[in-house]
Order: sequence, then structure tokens, then C-alpha cells
Amino acid sequence: MMAQRKSATKTEARERARRAAAESMAREQRLLELGEEFFVAQGEAEQIMETAEQRIAEIRAKAEQEAARATENQVRVVAGMKGERVTVAEIAQRLELSAAEVRALLKPPTATTSVDSEQQGASSVEDVK
Repeated sequence: MMAQRKSATKTEARERARRAAAESMAREQRLLELGEEFFVAQGEAEQIMETAEQRIAEIRAKAEQEAARATENQVRVVAGMKGERVTVAEIAQRLELSAAEVRALLKPPTATTSVDSEQQGASSVEDVK
């Protein structure tokens, strides 16, 4: 009788150990899957930010080009007024600028200045990528 009881106890113990191991393995599998989901989401977030940074750099470069064209138009207008023999002080008053700002717009651009600004725009795009 004691052998049967011992055998039954051993069988029951083995079954309990198997259930506990199965639960532990199932939990470990769930944790592995959750970890995988986390790292996939992390990679997606990094990719989204990288793409956004590239787009920001492209938009900034385009805006700099458009702003440079607008500045060229300002220079043209101020030069046109100066061509009409309007004084710097009067141009400043009419355009709500300081005399120094008008003189800066009238200053002939040097070739190196425009090349430098183009190179800066190009290098800032390259730096971000």
C-alpha cells in the first residue's frame, strides 16, 4: 500500500512540476514576443525620425533658396529706387528700414559671398544626412 501511495505522490509531483514548467515556458514565450514587439517599434520610431530629419533638411534647403530669391528681389527694388535718384534716407523711410539696412542692400554682392552661401546650404543638407 505504501509503495502505491509513494508512486502516486511521485506521479502527482511530476505532473505539478510539468505544469509549472509549462506555465513558465509559456510566460517566457510571451515575454520574448513582447520584447520582439518592443524592438520592432523602437526601430520604426528611429526610422520615422531619420526620415523626418531628411525631409526637414530638404525643406530647409528649399526655403533658403526661396528666401535668397526674395532677398534678391529686395535688392532689385532698392537699387531701382536708388536708380530714381532717391536718397538712402528716403528709401529707408519708404521701406521702413534703417539707413544701414538700405546701404547693405545696395552693397554689390561679391562672387564669393553667393558661392559661400550656396556651399553652406549644400553642406548643411549633407551634414544632416
